[in-house]
Amino acid sequence: MKVSRVLFRFFNRPIRFPDHCMLAIRAHSTRRLVLCKVQFPNRPSHCDISIDTAINPEFLREFSGAIVMRYAAATGVLLASLAFENVDVACAQQGPLPPVTIYGPKPVTGQQDQSAAPKNSAANKKKRTARRPVAAPPAPAAAGATSTSGVHNAATSPQYNTGTVSLGPLGDRKLLDTPFSMTVIPQDLIENLQLKTVNDTLRYLPSVEIRNQQGFEVSRPQSRGFQGSVVQATRLDGLNIIGTTAIPAENLSGIQVLNGLAGSLYGPATPAGVFNYTLKRPTDAPFASYTQGFDSNSVFTENIDAGGRTPDGKVGYRFNVVHGEGESYAPQSHTDRTLASGALDFHIGDRTVVETDFSHYQTNVTGLPGSIVYFGKPNIVLPNAVDSTRLGYGQPGAGPDLVTDTGLVKVKHEINNDWNIEIGALYQDAVRNLFGITNTLTDNLGNYTVTKNFNAVPHFTIASNSASLNGRFDLFGFRNEVTIGTNGFFNGQYSYRNSIMTPLGSSNLAAPAVLPTKPIPYGGGQYESATLSNQTIITGDTFHFNDQWAVQGVVSTSFLHSASFTTTGAVINPNDANGVVSPTVSLIYKPASQLTAYATFAKSVEQGEQAPTGTKNQNVFLAPYHDQEYEVGLKYAITPRLLATFALFQMTRPLAETDPIKNIFAVVGTQRNNGAEFFLQGDISPDLSAFGGVTWIDARLLDTGVAATNDKLVVGVPVVKSDVALDYHAAFLQGFALTGAFHAEGTRAATNINNSFAPAYATFDLGIRATRTFDKHIVTMRFQVLNVGNVFYYSSIADGNIVGSPGANTAYLGTTRTYMASLQMTL
Repeated sequence: MKVSRVLFRFFNRPIRFPDHCMLAIRAHSTRRLVLCKVQFPNRPSHCDISIDTAINPEFLREFSGAIVMRYAAATGVLLASLAFENVDVACAQQGPLPPVTIYGPKPVTGQQDQSAAPKNSAANKKKRTARRPVAAPPAPAAAGATSTSGVHNAATSPQYNTGTVSLGPLGDRKLLDTPFSMTVIPQDLIENLQLKTVNDTLRYLPSVEIRNQQGFEVSRPQSRGFQGSVVQATRLDGLNIIGTTAIPAENLSGIQVLNGLAGSLYGPATPAGVFNYTLKRPTDAPFASYTQGFDSNSVFTENIDAGGRTPDGKVGYRFNVVHGEGESYAPQSHTDRTLASGALDFHIGDRTVVETDFSHYQTNVTGLPGSIVYFGKPNIVLPNAVDSTRLGYGQPGAGPDLVTDTGLVKVKHEINNDWNIEIGALYQDAVRNLFGITNTLTDNLGNYTVTKNFNAVPHFTIASNSASLNGRFDLFGFRNEVTIGTNGFFNGQYSYRNSIMTPLGSSNLAAPAVLPTKPIPYGGGQYESATLSNQTIITGDTFHFNDQWAVQGVVSTSFLHSASFTTTGAVINPNDANGVVSPTVSLIYKPASQLTAYATFAKSVEQGEQAPTGTKNQNVFLAPYHDQEYEVGLKYAITPRLLATFALFQMTRPLAETDPIKNIFAVVGTQRNNGAEFFLQGDISPDLSAFGGVTWIDARLLDTGVAATNDKLVVGVPVVKSDVALDYHAAFLQGFALTGAFHAEGTRAATNINNSFAPAYATFDLGIRATRTFDKHIVTMRFQVLNVGNVFYYSSIADGNIVGSPGANTAYLGTTRTYMASLQMTL
């Protein structure tokens, strides 16, 4: 074939040619690639190109070409806007030729938001796999969006939309095409809003609540109003971890939340959803960033984030080091947190990579307000929220000291362009020194007793695993995307032999007092109090009838085991369930490429909850639960950079509580949640980004057999919750941007007999940032005010059975007005 007189134009004006260009031709049927290099020594406005190849016209019609130009003077000019004129093709046969498609640069993904462009061929060896579909080309970046080295700048060109998500053994799928309600917090949002912990980050999702347990960062995340669990609902790069210990945000590239039942994908899990924390990966070219941060009253934080590859491109690295210390928002409080994390990727050939990660995180936060425990008697109700900065609601020196060590390894191999395999393993050791404060109300006049330390499990270990084989093939003209995989974990729990709870005295909400401290009692050492394990086999297929209709079916078969032990090692009430099945079936309809409608039915088995400390059957696991979900939804890509999602759902799950008379933890009824979700993320315009939405939930307790609790609202679940963040970064602001956030919760039931409620509240956040480039270094200043109106509210309200106060309920005060500032510079 011969192509002559190719004229390059941009906005109808000729542009200078690069030194050369590459013409890539790929045949889909045989996977052959023909790559031709064309030299332009004199850079003319047009030239003759001769390509000699043994491709016949019929074969040519099966593929499309791509032209990739490398020329520094043309940086910022989209290749898609190049117009080709006067193209004459002479070939052996006459007939229409296939269109030539021009692709822009590969978009930055969620795990490489700050990566630089590859500088050598070795760094660019990783091939596209079947489970990682190529996203659409990115829109032009704003002025100042990148430095001269090509580093993405989240400050001037924030990317709040996400193209692909991880669905466990199903691999990576387009978010638009998934038949589930999913939300993804991108790294740019974490960076621009100066978020430091997972708890800080999840408050921007309207379907998510944080249930505080025994102090700062000791909590369970949950979605759609259902109780979370210790290990089943939280994952790190797809592998189970301890969810009730401290998790930093600085080494994360994002958080993916699957709302609703996911037992068929991940094995036994609660309807509280799946929270998958994705780690930052090595960058393709050298990158380093230093950040100095400040939180009121006087917490100073330093962070170094560095990544790159060895010169041969075979080893990638990413390191994060964080240290923060100072007085937090409450008087005489103290925060001390340290993170050291690293990731090393070893590229073995073109199709295999070994990913390794390790981290050490320690956080010691003392002096913040303790929990407010109420409803120990039916007439003691939740009081109005008070000022959390007032001295005396917490005690100086009292608070959790958490140490979490994690190691992870994954092997990923691309068998061919359609099939790949992934194997992973993780081990985590979480030490929880729970030395916080409990303020237990004794009447409705504000009088309370103060207790220091918790007897809840002080030490968790977990070893988790995953393996999956997935790919795609055509059968009788129908496309199938199939998977077979397994995942599971072994969780060990270690408890004190003796109680360490220490009474400190009494006080009143109107006049809180600092009480004399007492030494921590000797707990008698620790013993293995419980073990929990499961292993699940998953099979699934997405069957495409045509481009519009598809059915996705996933079935998991699980093998569960749980046991509790006495201090002498005797086994208490072991539970085994083998071969339990959790199916999910979805009907998917795509009337247009940018619109997906789906209907999903799911049933899931989950391991029964564990009786809390203080009950007669403490540490005992209940029999497995059976949960159910119906969901319909719509996903609409308004533009390639703006996604809107809507879902309606009904979900049921057994609900367990502690009998106030017998002091035995047992199932008392069924929790039924009906709800609706709306979420929007991405660019409303080139100057305005949005991230947030609204969720409505009617959560009720049914079939209790007790008139006082039957058909009552579930404790702590807001009827309406909304979280919205806006980012205005217009080009005329020349590197300046404005941010704002809105958080609101409707009325929440404070007791299961609905004789007490937490009132609705709303808070606003405001911020500004500025970015400049100095000698190739991007410098960004950020300043924010959280809770501008200084609203007093409860951030968490929960049934005390979950948080360690059996027979009573527990509430935690929200953060008052807080000032945050940071200065970040790329090195």
